[in-house]
Formats: sequence, structure tokens, C-alpha cells
Amino acid sequence: MKHVPNILSAFRIILVPLFAAVFFSDMANAHTIAVGVFVLAGLTDILDGWIARKYNCISLLGRVLDPLADKLMVMTALICMSVSGIIPYFVSILYVGKECFQIIGSAVVLKFIKDMPPSNKLGKSATLLIYVAIVATILFDLPEKVSYCLFAAAYAAVFSALASYIIMGARLLKENRK
Repeated sequence: MKHVPNILSAFRIILVPLFAAVFFSDMANAHTIAVGVFVLAGLTDILDGWIARKYNCISLLGRVLDPLADKLMVMTALICMSVSGIIPYFVSILYVGKECFQIIGSAVVLKFIKDMPPSNKLGKSATLLIYVAIVATILFDLPEKVSYCLFAAAYAAVFSALASYIIMGARLLKENRK
């Protein structure tokens, strides 16, 4: 059971190119099937977190792999949606920029404290909201304003979570200096 959460996170990383391949394929219902892959990744994320906590299988590798899998899937979905014209490019660019900033910040924290703080409730809420915005926008022919409102709510949570991680990282780096 010890390695199951990390195996599930690695599986989610494998789902990333599968999502893109299905999304851009010419098969019938490609976007719906791609959403199925996306939802499978989300459910696997929930499962790996539950297993890690229930069986005390939390590891540094898992605290790196888990958010990496989320970031890669969401960035890929947003880029695919922008390329296909479902959402404007700025929606993807904003998220990718935020994630690059957060990855760099996480690498700095990891380098100096040799650990990766776990995700918090804001981060989990942000992930859920961005998943809902992506799934709803792909599956349903939403009016543009409704889609924008979904992404605005998700991005408010995403940037709130980022702020909380910046504060946590700064505190950990400051404590590590002492």
C-alpha cells in the first residue's frame, strides 16, 4: 500500500498526453471522451490523497508528484481548449504563468528546507473549481459570460491559494534560516 499513492500520481501524469491525443482526435465524441480522461485523473487524485492519508503513506515524492500531475493536466486541458478556440488564450497564459511561478517557488522551498509542504484546503478548493470550470466549459455549450464567470471564480481561488503558498513558503524559509 505504501507506493500506491505515488503509482496513482504517475498514472495521472500518463493520462496527460492521452487527454490531449483524445481531445484533438477525429473520433466521435472526442471532447466528451477527453473529459472522461480528465475526470478519471481528478478521481485518481482524490483516491491517491485518501490512501496516502488513511494509510500514512505520505512521502516527499508524493508531495511533489501529486501537484505536478494536477498542474500538467490542468495546463494541458487549458492549452487544448485555447488552441481549439473554446476559451481565449489569455485564460491559458494566465494559468501557465501562475504555475511556472509556483513551480519555481516550490523548487526554492524544496532546495532550502529539503521538504515540500502539503497542499492546503485553499489549494484543494482551487483545483476543484478549475476542474469544474474546465469540464463544464468543454461539455456544455455555455454562453461565453457563464464560462468566464466559472473561470473567474476558479482563478480567484487559484490566486488565493497561490498567496497562501507564498506566505507559507516565506515562513518556512525564514524559519529555516534560524
